[in-house]
Amino acid sequence: MILKVTSRIARWGRLLFLPIFGCSCALLLVRNPPPHTKLLFSIGLLFFSTAQYSFALQLSTDSQVSTAGYYQLNWSGKDSVFQLQESTTPDFRTFNIIYQGKDLARVMSGKSDGQYFYRLKTSRDNQSYTSDVVKVTVAHHPLKNAILFFIAGAIVFVSIIILIVKGNTKENN
Repeated sequence: MILKVTSRIARWGRLLFLPIFGCSCALLLVRNPPPHTKLLFSIGLLFFSTAQYSFALQLSTDSQVSTAGYYQLNWSGKDSVFQLQESTTPDFRTFNIIYQGKDLARVMSGKSDGQYFYRLKTSRDNQSYTSDVVKVTVAHHPLKNAILFFIAGAIVFVSIIILIVKGNTKENN
């Protein structure tokens, strides 16, 4: 959100301060410029510099470690085509393009155990931008624990059924 506001302010600032900035530059060439000229020059320079570097991609995840095998990747942007890349190494020597489009999130599921690295790429104003790398570790619960939970649940379920059936027969006698 801050990124959008900063970019919008910078664009409008360039339009509003362009005439003032130009006059300020001309006045700086004069021997004794008025005191407010340096202030206007600084403000104008600030707007010109922010507009050029205010766009930065931010990629994030809802969990760094996924024990269920699914997680969500989020990013922000407007009117851009994003390319989400996945790699098993942090240097992205080899990668797969997971998604390409205008969406701002992607749910990843069905991943096997391991470390996955993600980055986002987009082009804007004839420049290419790349986000920071996000690392997600997938570590499923061990199969032994899953079987133990299943057996415990089955025992509780069968016990409840037996109690319902026996409780009902005692009242009828």
